Amino acid sequence: KSMTYFVDFDRTLFDTDRFQKDYAEQLSLAEEEPGVIHRALVKLLAEGNLTFTQGELTPYLYADAAEFLRGLGNEATIITRGDIAFQTAKVKSALVGIPRLSVFYTGENSKAAYLAPRIDAYRDPVLVDDKPLELEILATTCPTLRLYEMRRDGEKGDGRWSIVQSLGELPST
Repeated sequence: KSMTYFVDFDRTLFDTDRFQKDYAEQLSLAEEEPGVIHRALVKLLAEGNLTFTQGELTPYLYADAAEFLRGLGNEATIITRGDIAFQTAKVKSALVGIPRLSVFYTGENSKAAYLAPRIDAYRDPVLVDDKPLELEILATTCPTLRLYEMRRDGEKGDGRWSIVQSLGELPST
């Protein structure tokens, strides 16, 4: 049987930094820190003053993201942490047209807390994420997971996990 891939959304599939920069400029928040911009976007969406149409956020996907997800189908699950309404709006807009999309929204819980009670149901699970802290918690909580650190920025990374700069570098089933 084949592997199961858990794939982080922000900065792994989706160019969050470019997205925030572009929307910050539209909302006259360009001079603000990324955290301030993020909170402002979440608030605007919650108030109904920001929406994303189907496909509006597709240009923010990394070049390899859509094809990777299409190729894996049911074997890939997106796992994303953060405000559920905001993450759902981004995922649905960016990934419109990709069939059999499976997404775990963890809310404010860590990915490890979300996956730990479920992980034994998956065969040969692999997870890729850009955040070393998330990977560190997963390493202790879900020891059966094979972990990969995504470095879209080309930096060398934390060093405790295998580094990938594109989804094509992940092991294949």
